[in-house]
Amino acid sequence: MTVVRENPKSLFFYSLSKTQAAWLTAFVFCACGVLLHHSSLNQEWLILGHQKTWLPEQFWLFVTQWGDAGQCLLLMLILFARDGGKLALILKTWLLGIPFSIVLKHTLNIPRPLNILEAEWLQAIGQPPLLGHSMPSGHAMAAGSAAALLFLFMRSDRPRLLWAVLFLWALVALSRLSVGAHWPADVVTGFGLGGLLVILACHWEKFQPWVLNPDALWTRFGLVSLQALVLYLVWIPPLEGFGMALARGAISAGVLLSVLFLWPRARA
Repeated sequence: MTVVRENPKSLFFYSLSKTQAAWLTAFVFCACGVLLHHSSLNQEWLILGHQKTWLPEQFWLFVTQWGDAGQCLLLMLILFARDGGKLALILKTWLLGIPFSIVLKHTLNIPRPLNILEAEWLQAIGQPPLLGHSMPSGHAMAAGSAAALLFLFMRSDRPRLLWAVLFLWALVALSRLSVGAHWPADVVTGFGLGGLLVILACHWEKFQPWVLNPDALWTRFGLVSLQALVLYLVWIPPLEGFGMALARGAISAGVLLSVLFLWPRARA
């Protein structure tokens, strides 16, 4: 029986090309978003998309809730609670993303669609913000980060599953257009920036790795405390419909099951 060993050089070049592809993808999304922002298509596409009701309102309220930065973070913590390296990368991505989003939104200070367009041009769903800072979409950034992290964590020999994951998170980002909260440029740029945050987090982890032991009592206590705080923040905004309530209820149940399953292991 012949044993085929992996060539370290081939793995290195594969990793290098993957990194280059990640940078290129993030740059293309951001560049397209900037170009779209300065194009008349930015407004025309949004209005065109609202000329017809594509799916039920509650569906979009359910989907868009998963782009909430807090709820998205909770989902990632639940999925990878047993892997210290992945947890470190997730936490670093969100630590970079929160101030980055706030600074960029306030610096650009671009108005929301409902602050410019007449109400009859958009079929607003729920209670999308009228004022505030539109570029980039925070929900799209969270979705882009989650998509990039899952693409990085998942096995590359399952392409169909990878494409399904990317499609679902792209749908979360696009939901911000359906509810009338953002311009297309905000969503495209935000999705690209989400991938960029993951790349930066990977470099941060490479030069300053965090040693997180998921079985350590203090690590588990810290994660449970973080989940409790973020879950509280997720429930603070008012509910806009049954779909949003269902999404929040689902993530709350996931957090509870995660704590009940993992806490006894940490104590042991």
